[in-house]
Amino acid sequence: MPSSRRIKAAGLIAILTVLVIVYISRGASNTHTSPFYTRTVEAIKNRQSTEARQDMLAEERQRLARVEKLEREHKVAMDAAGAAGAEEPPKPHPSSSTSKGDPYDQKPIAEGSKSVAGRKVMGDKAYSRPAGPKEKLDGVAKVGNIAPQSTHEVVGGQSEEAKRAQEMVETAFDEILKKGPMIVFSKTFCPFSKKAKHILLDLYTITPPPYVVELDQHELGPGLQKALEKMTGRRTVPNVLINGRSIGGGDDIEELHVDDKLISTISSMGGKRITKVEKVEPAAQEEVQREGLRFKA
Repeated sequence: MPSSRRIKAAGLIAILTVLVIVYISRGASNTHTSPFYTRTVEAIKNRQSTEARQDMLAEERQRLARVEKLEREHKVAMDAAGAAGAEEPPKPHPSSSTSKGDPYDQKPIAEGSKSVAGRKVMGDKAYSRPAGPKEKLDGVAKVGNIAPQSTHEVVGGQSEEAKRAQEMVETAFDEILKKGPMIVFSKTFCPFSKKAKHILLDLYTITPPPYVVELDQHELGPGLQKALEKMTGRRTVPNVLINGRSIGGGDDIEELHVDDKLISTISSMGGKRITKVEKVEPAAQEEVQREGLRFKA
């Protein structure tokens, strides 16, 4: 039979074991409801939501600034066109000058004088017909020597056809900017464009990938290049845009790549719209270079 000391020791150990189990089980459940834990979790969530709101506000401000800039440029262009139209007085139609009085408001030609081209003899007097602007420039009288007049209605110094073309360019430009956060305006024959595309597409992995627009193959290429010049101040290609802001051309991309600043530049300007920017593995780069895709300025 065990002694009383052993029985007391065993009972004490059993009681301690039960207390430890109860403490551990209750402590795990109380941790998630403790004031310290709840305050910490709430602070972390508030910080994350604040950062997300700040990023969204920054992106919206950039988009709003881009839209306001395009509106200002469009307004300046329209004002300039209106001013040019106001300075040039409208030319009267040739038929309006002969609607009243003598059909040929000229001095009569003396009798017996020789009839020449552009003059019409009426009764015993001859009247000279005023020559149109095209006839003055040509100086040759022959059948069909009248150039067709423009049928486009001019409003505010700008024809309707030009306005429609400008609207088409603006619509196409907006659609291109919606293709992704990173747009590369390029030309297929330009070596600087090839160099920029090689660095961005072959040496780096960017998600979403850059959207390339070949201006020499686009039907509105010249108009897009003019709109790009108004927006960024750069007319030459390549022109790389991130969220509507230009980071330069081929030499600029190469300099950022050599200085190891291209990833940080794309990440900072792209924000949350660009989810991944990293270099391609060296083995893959060597394979690309062996295929002859190394471009020099």
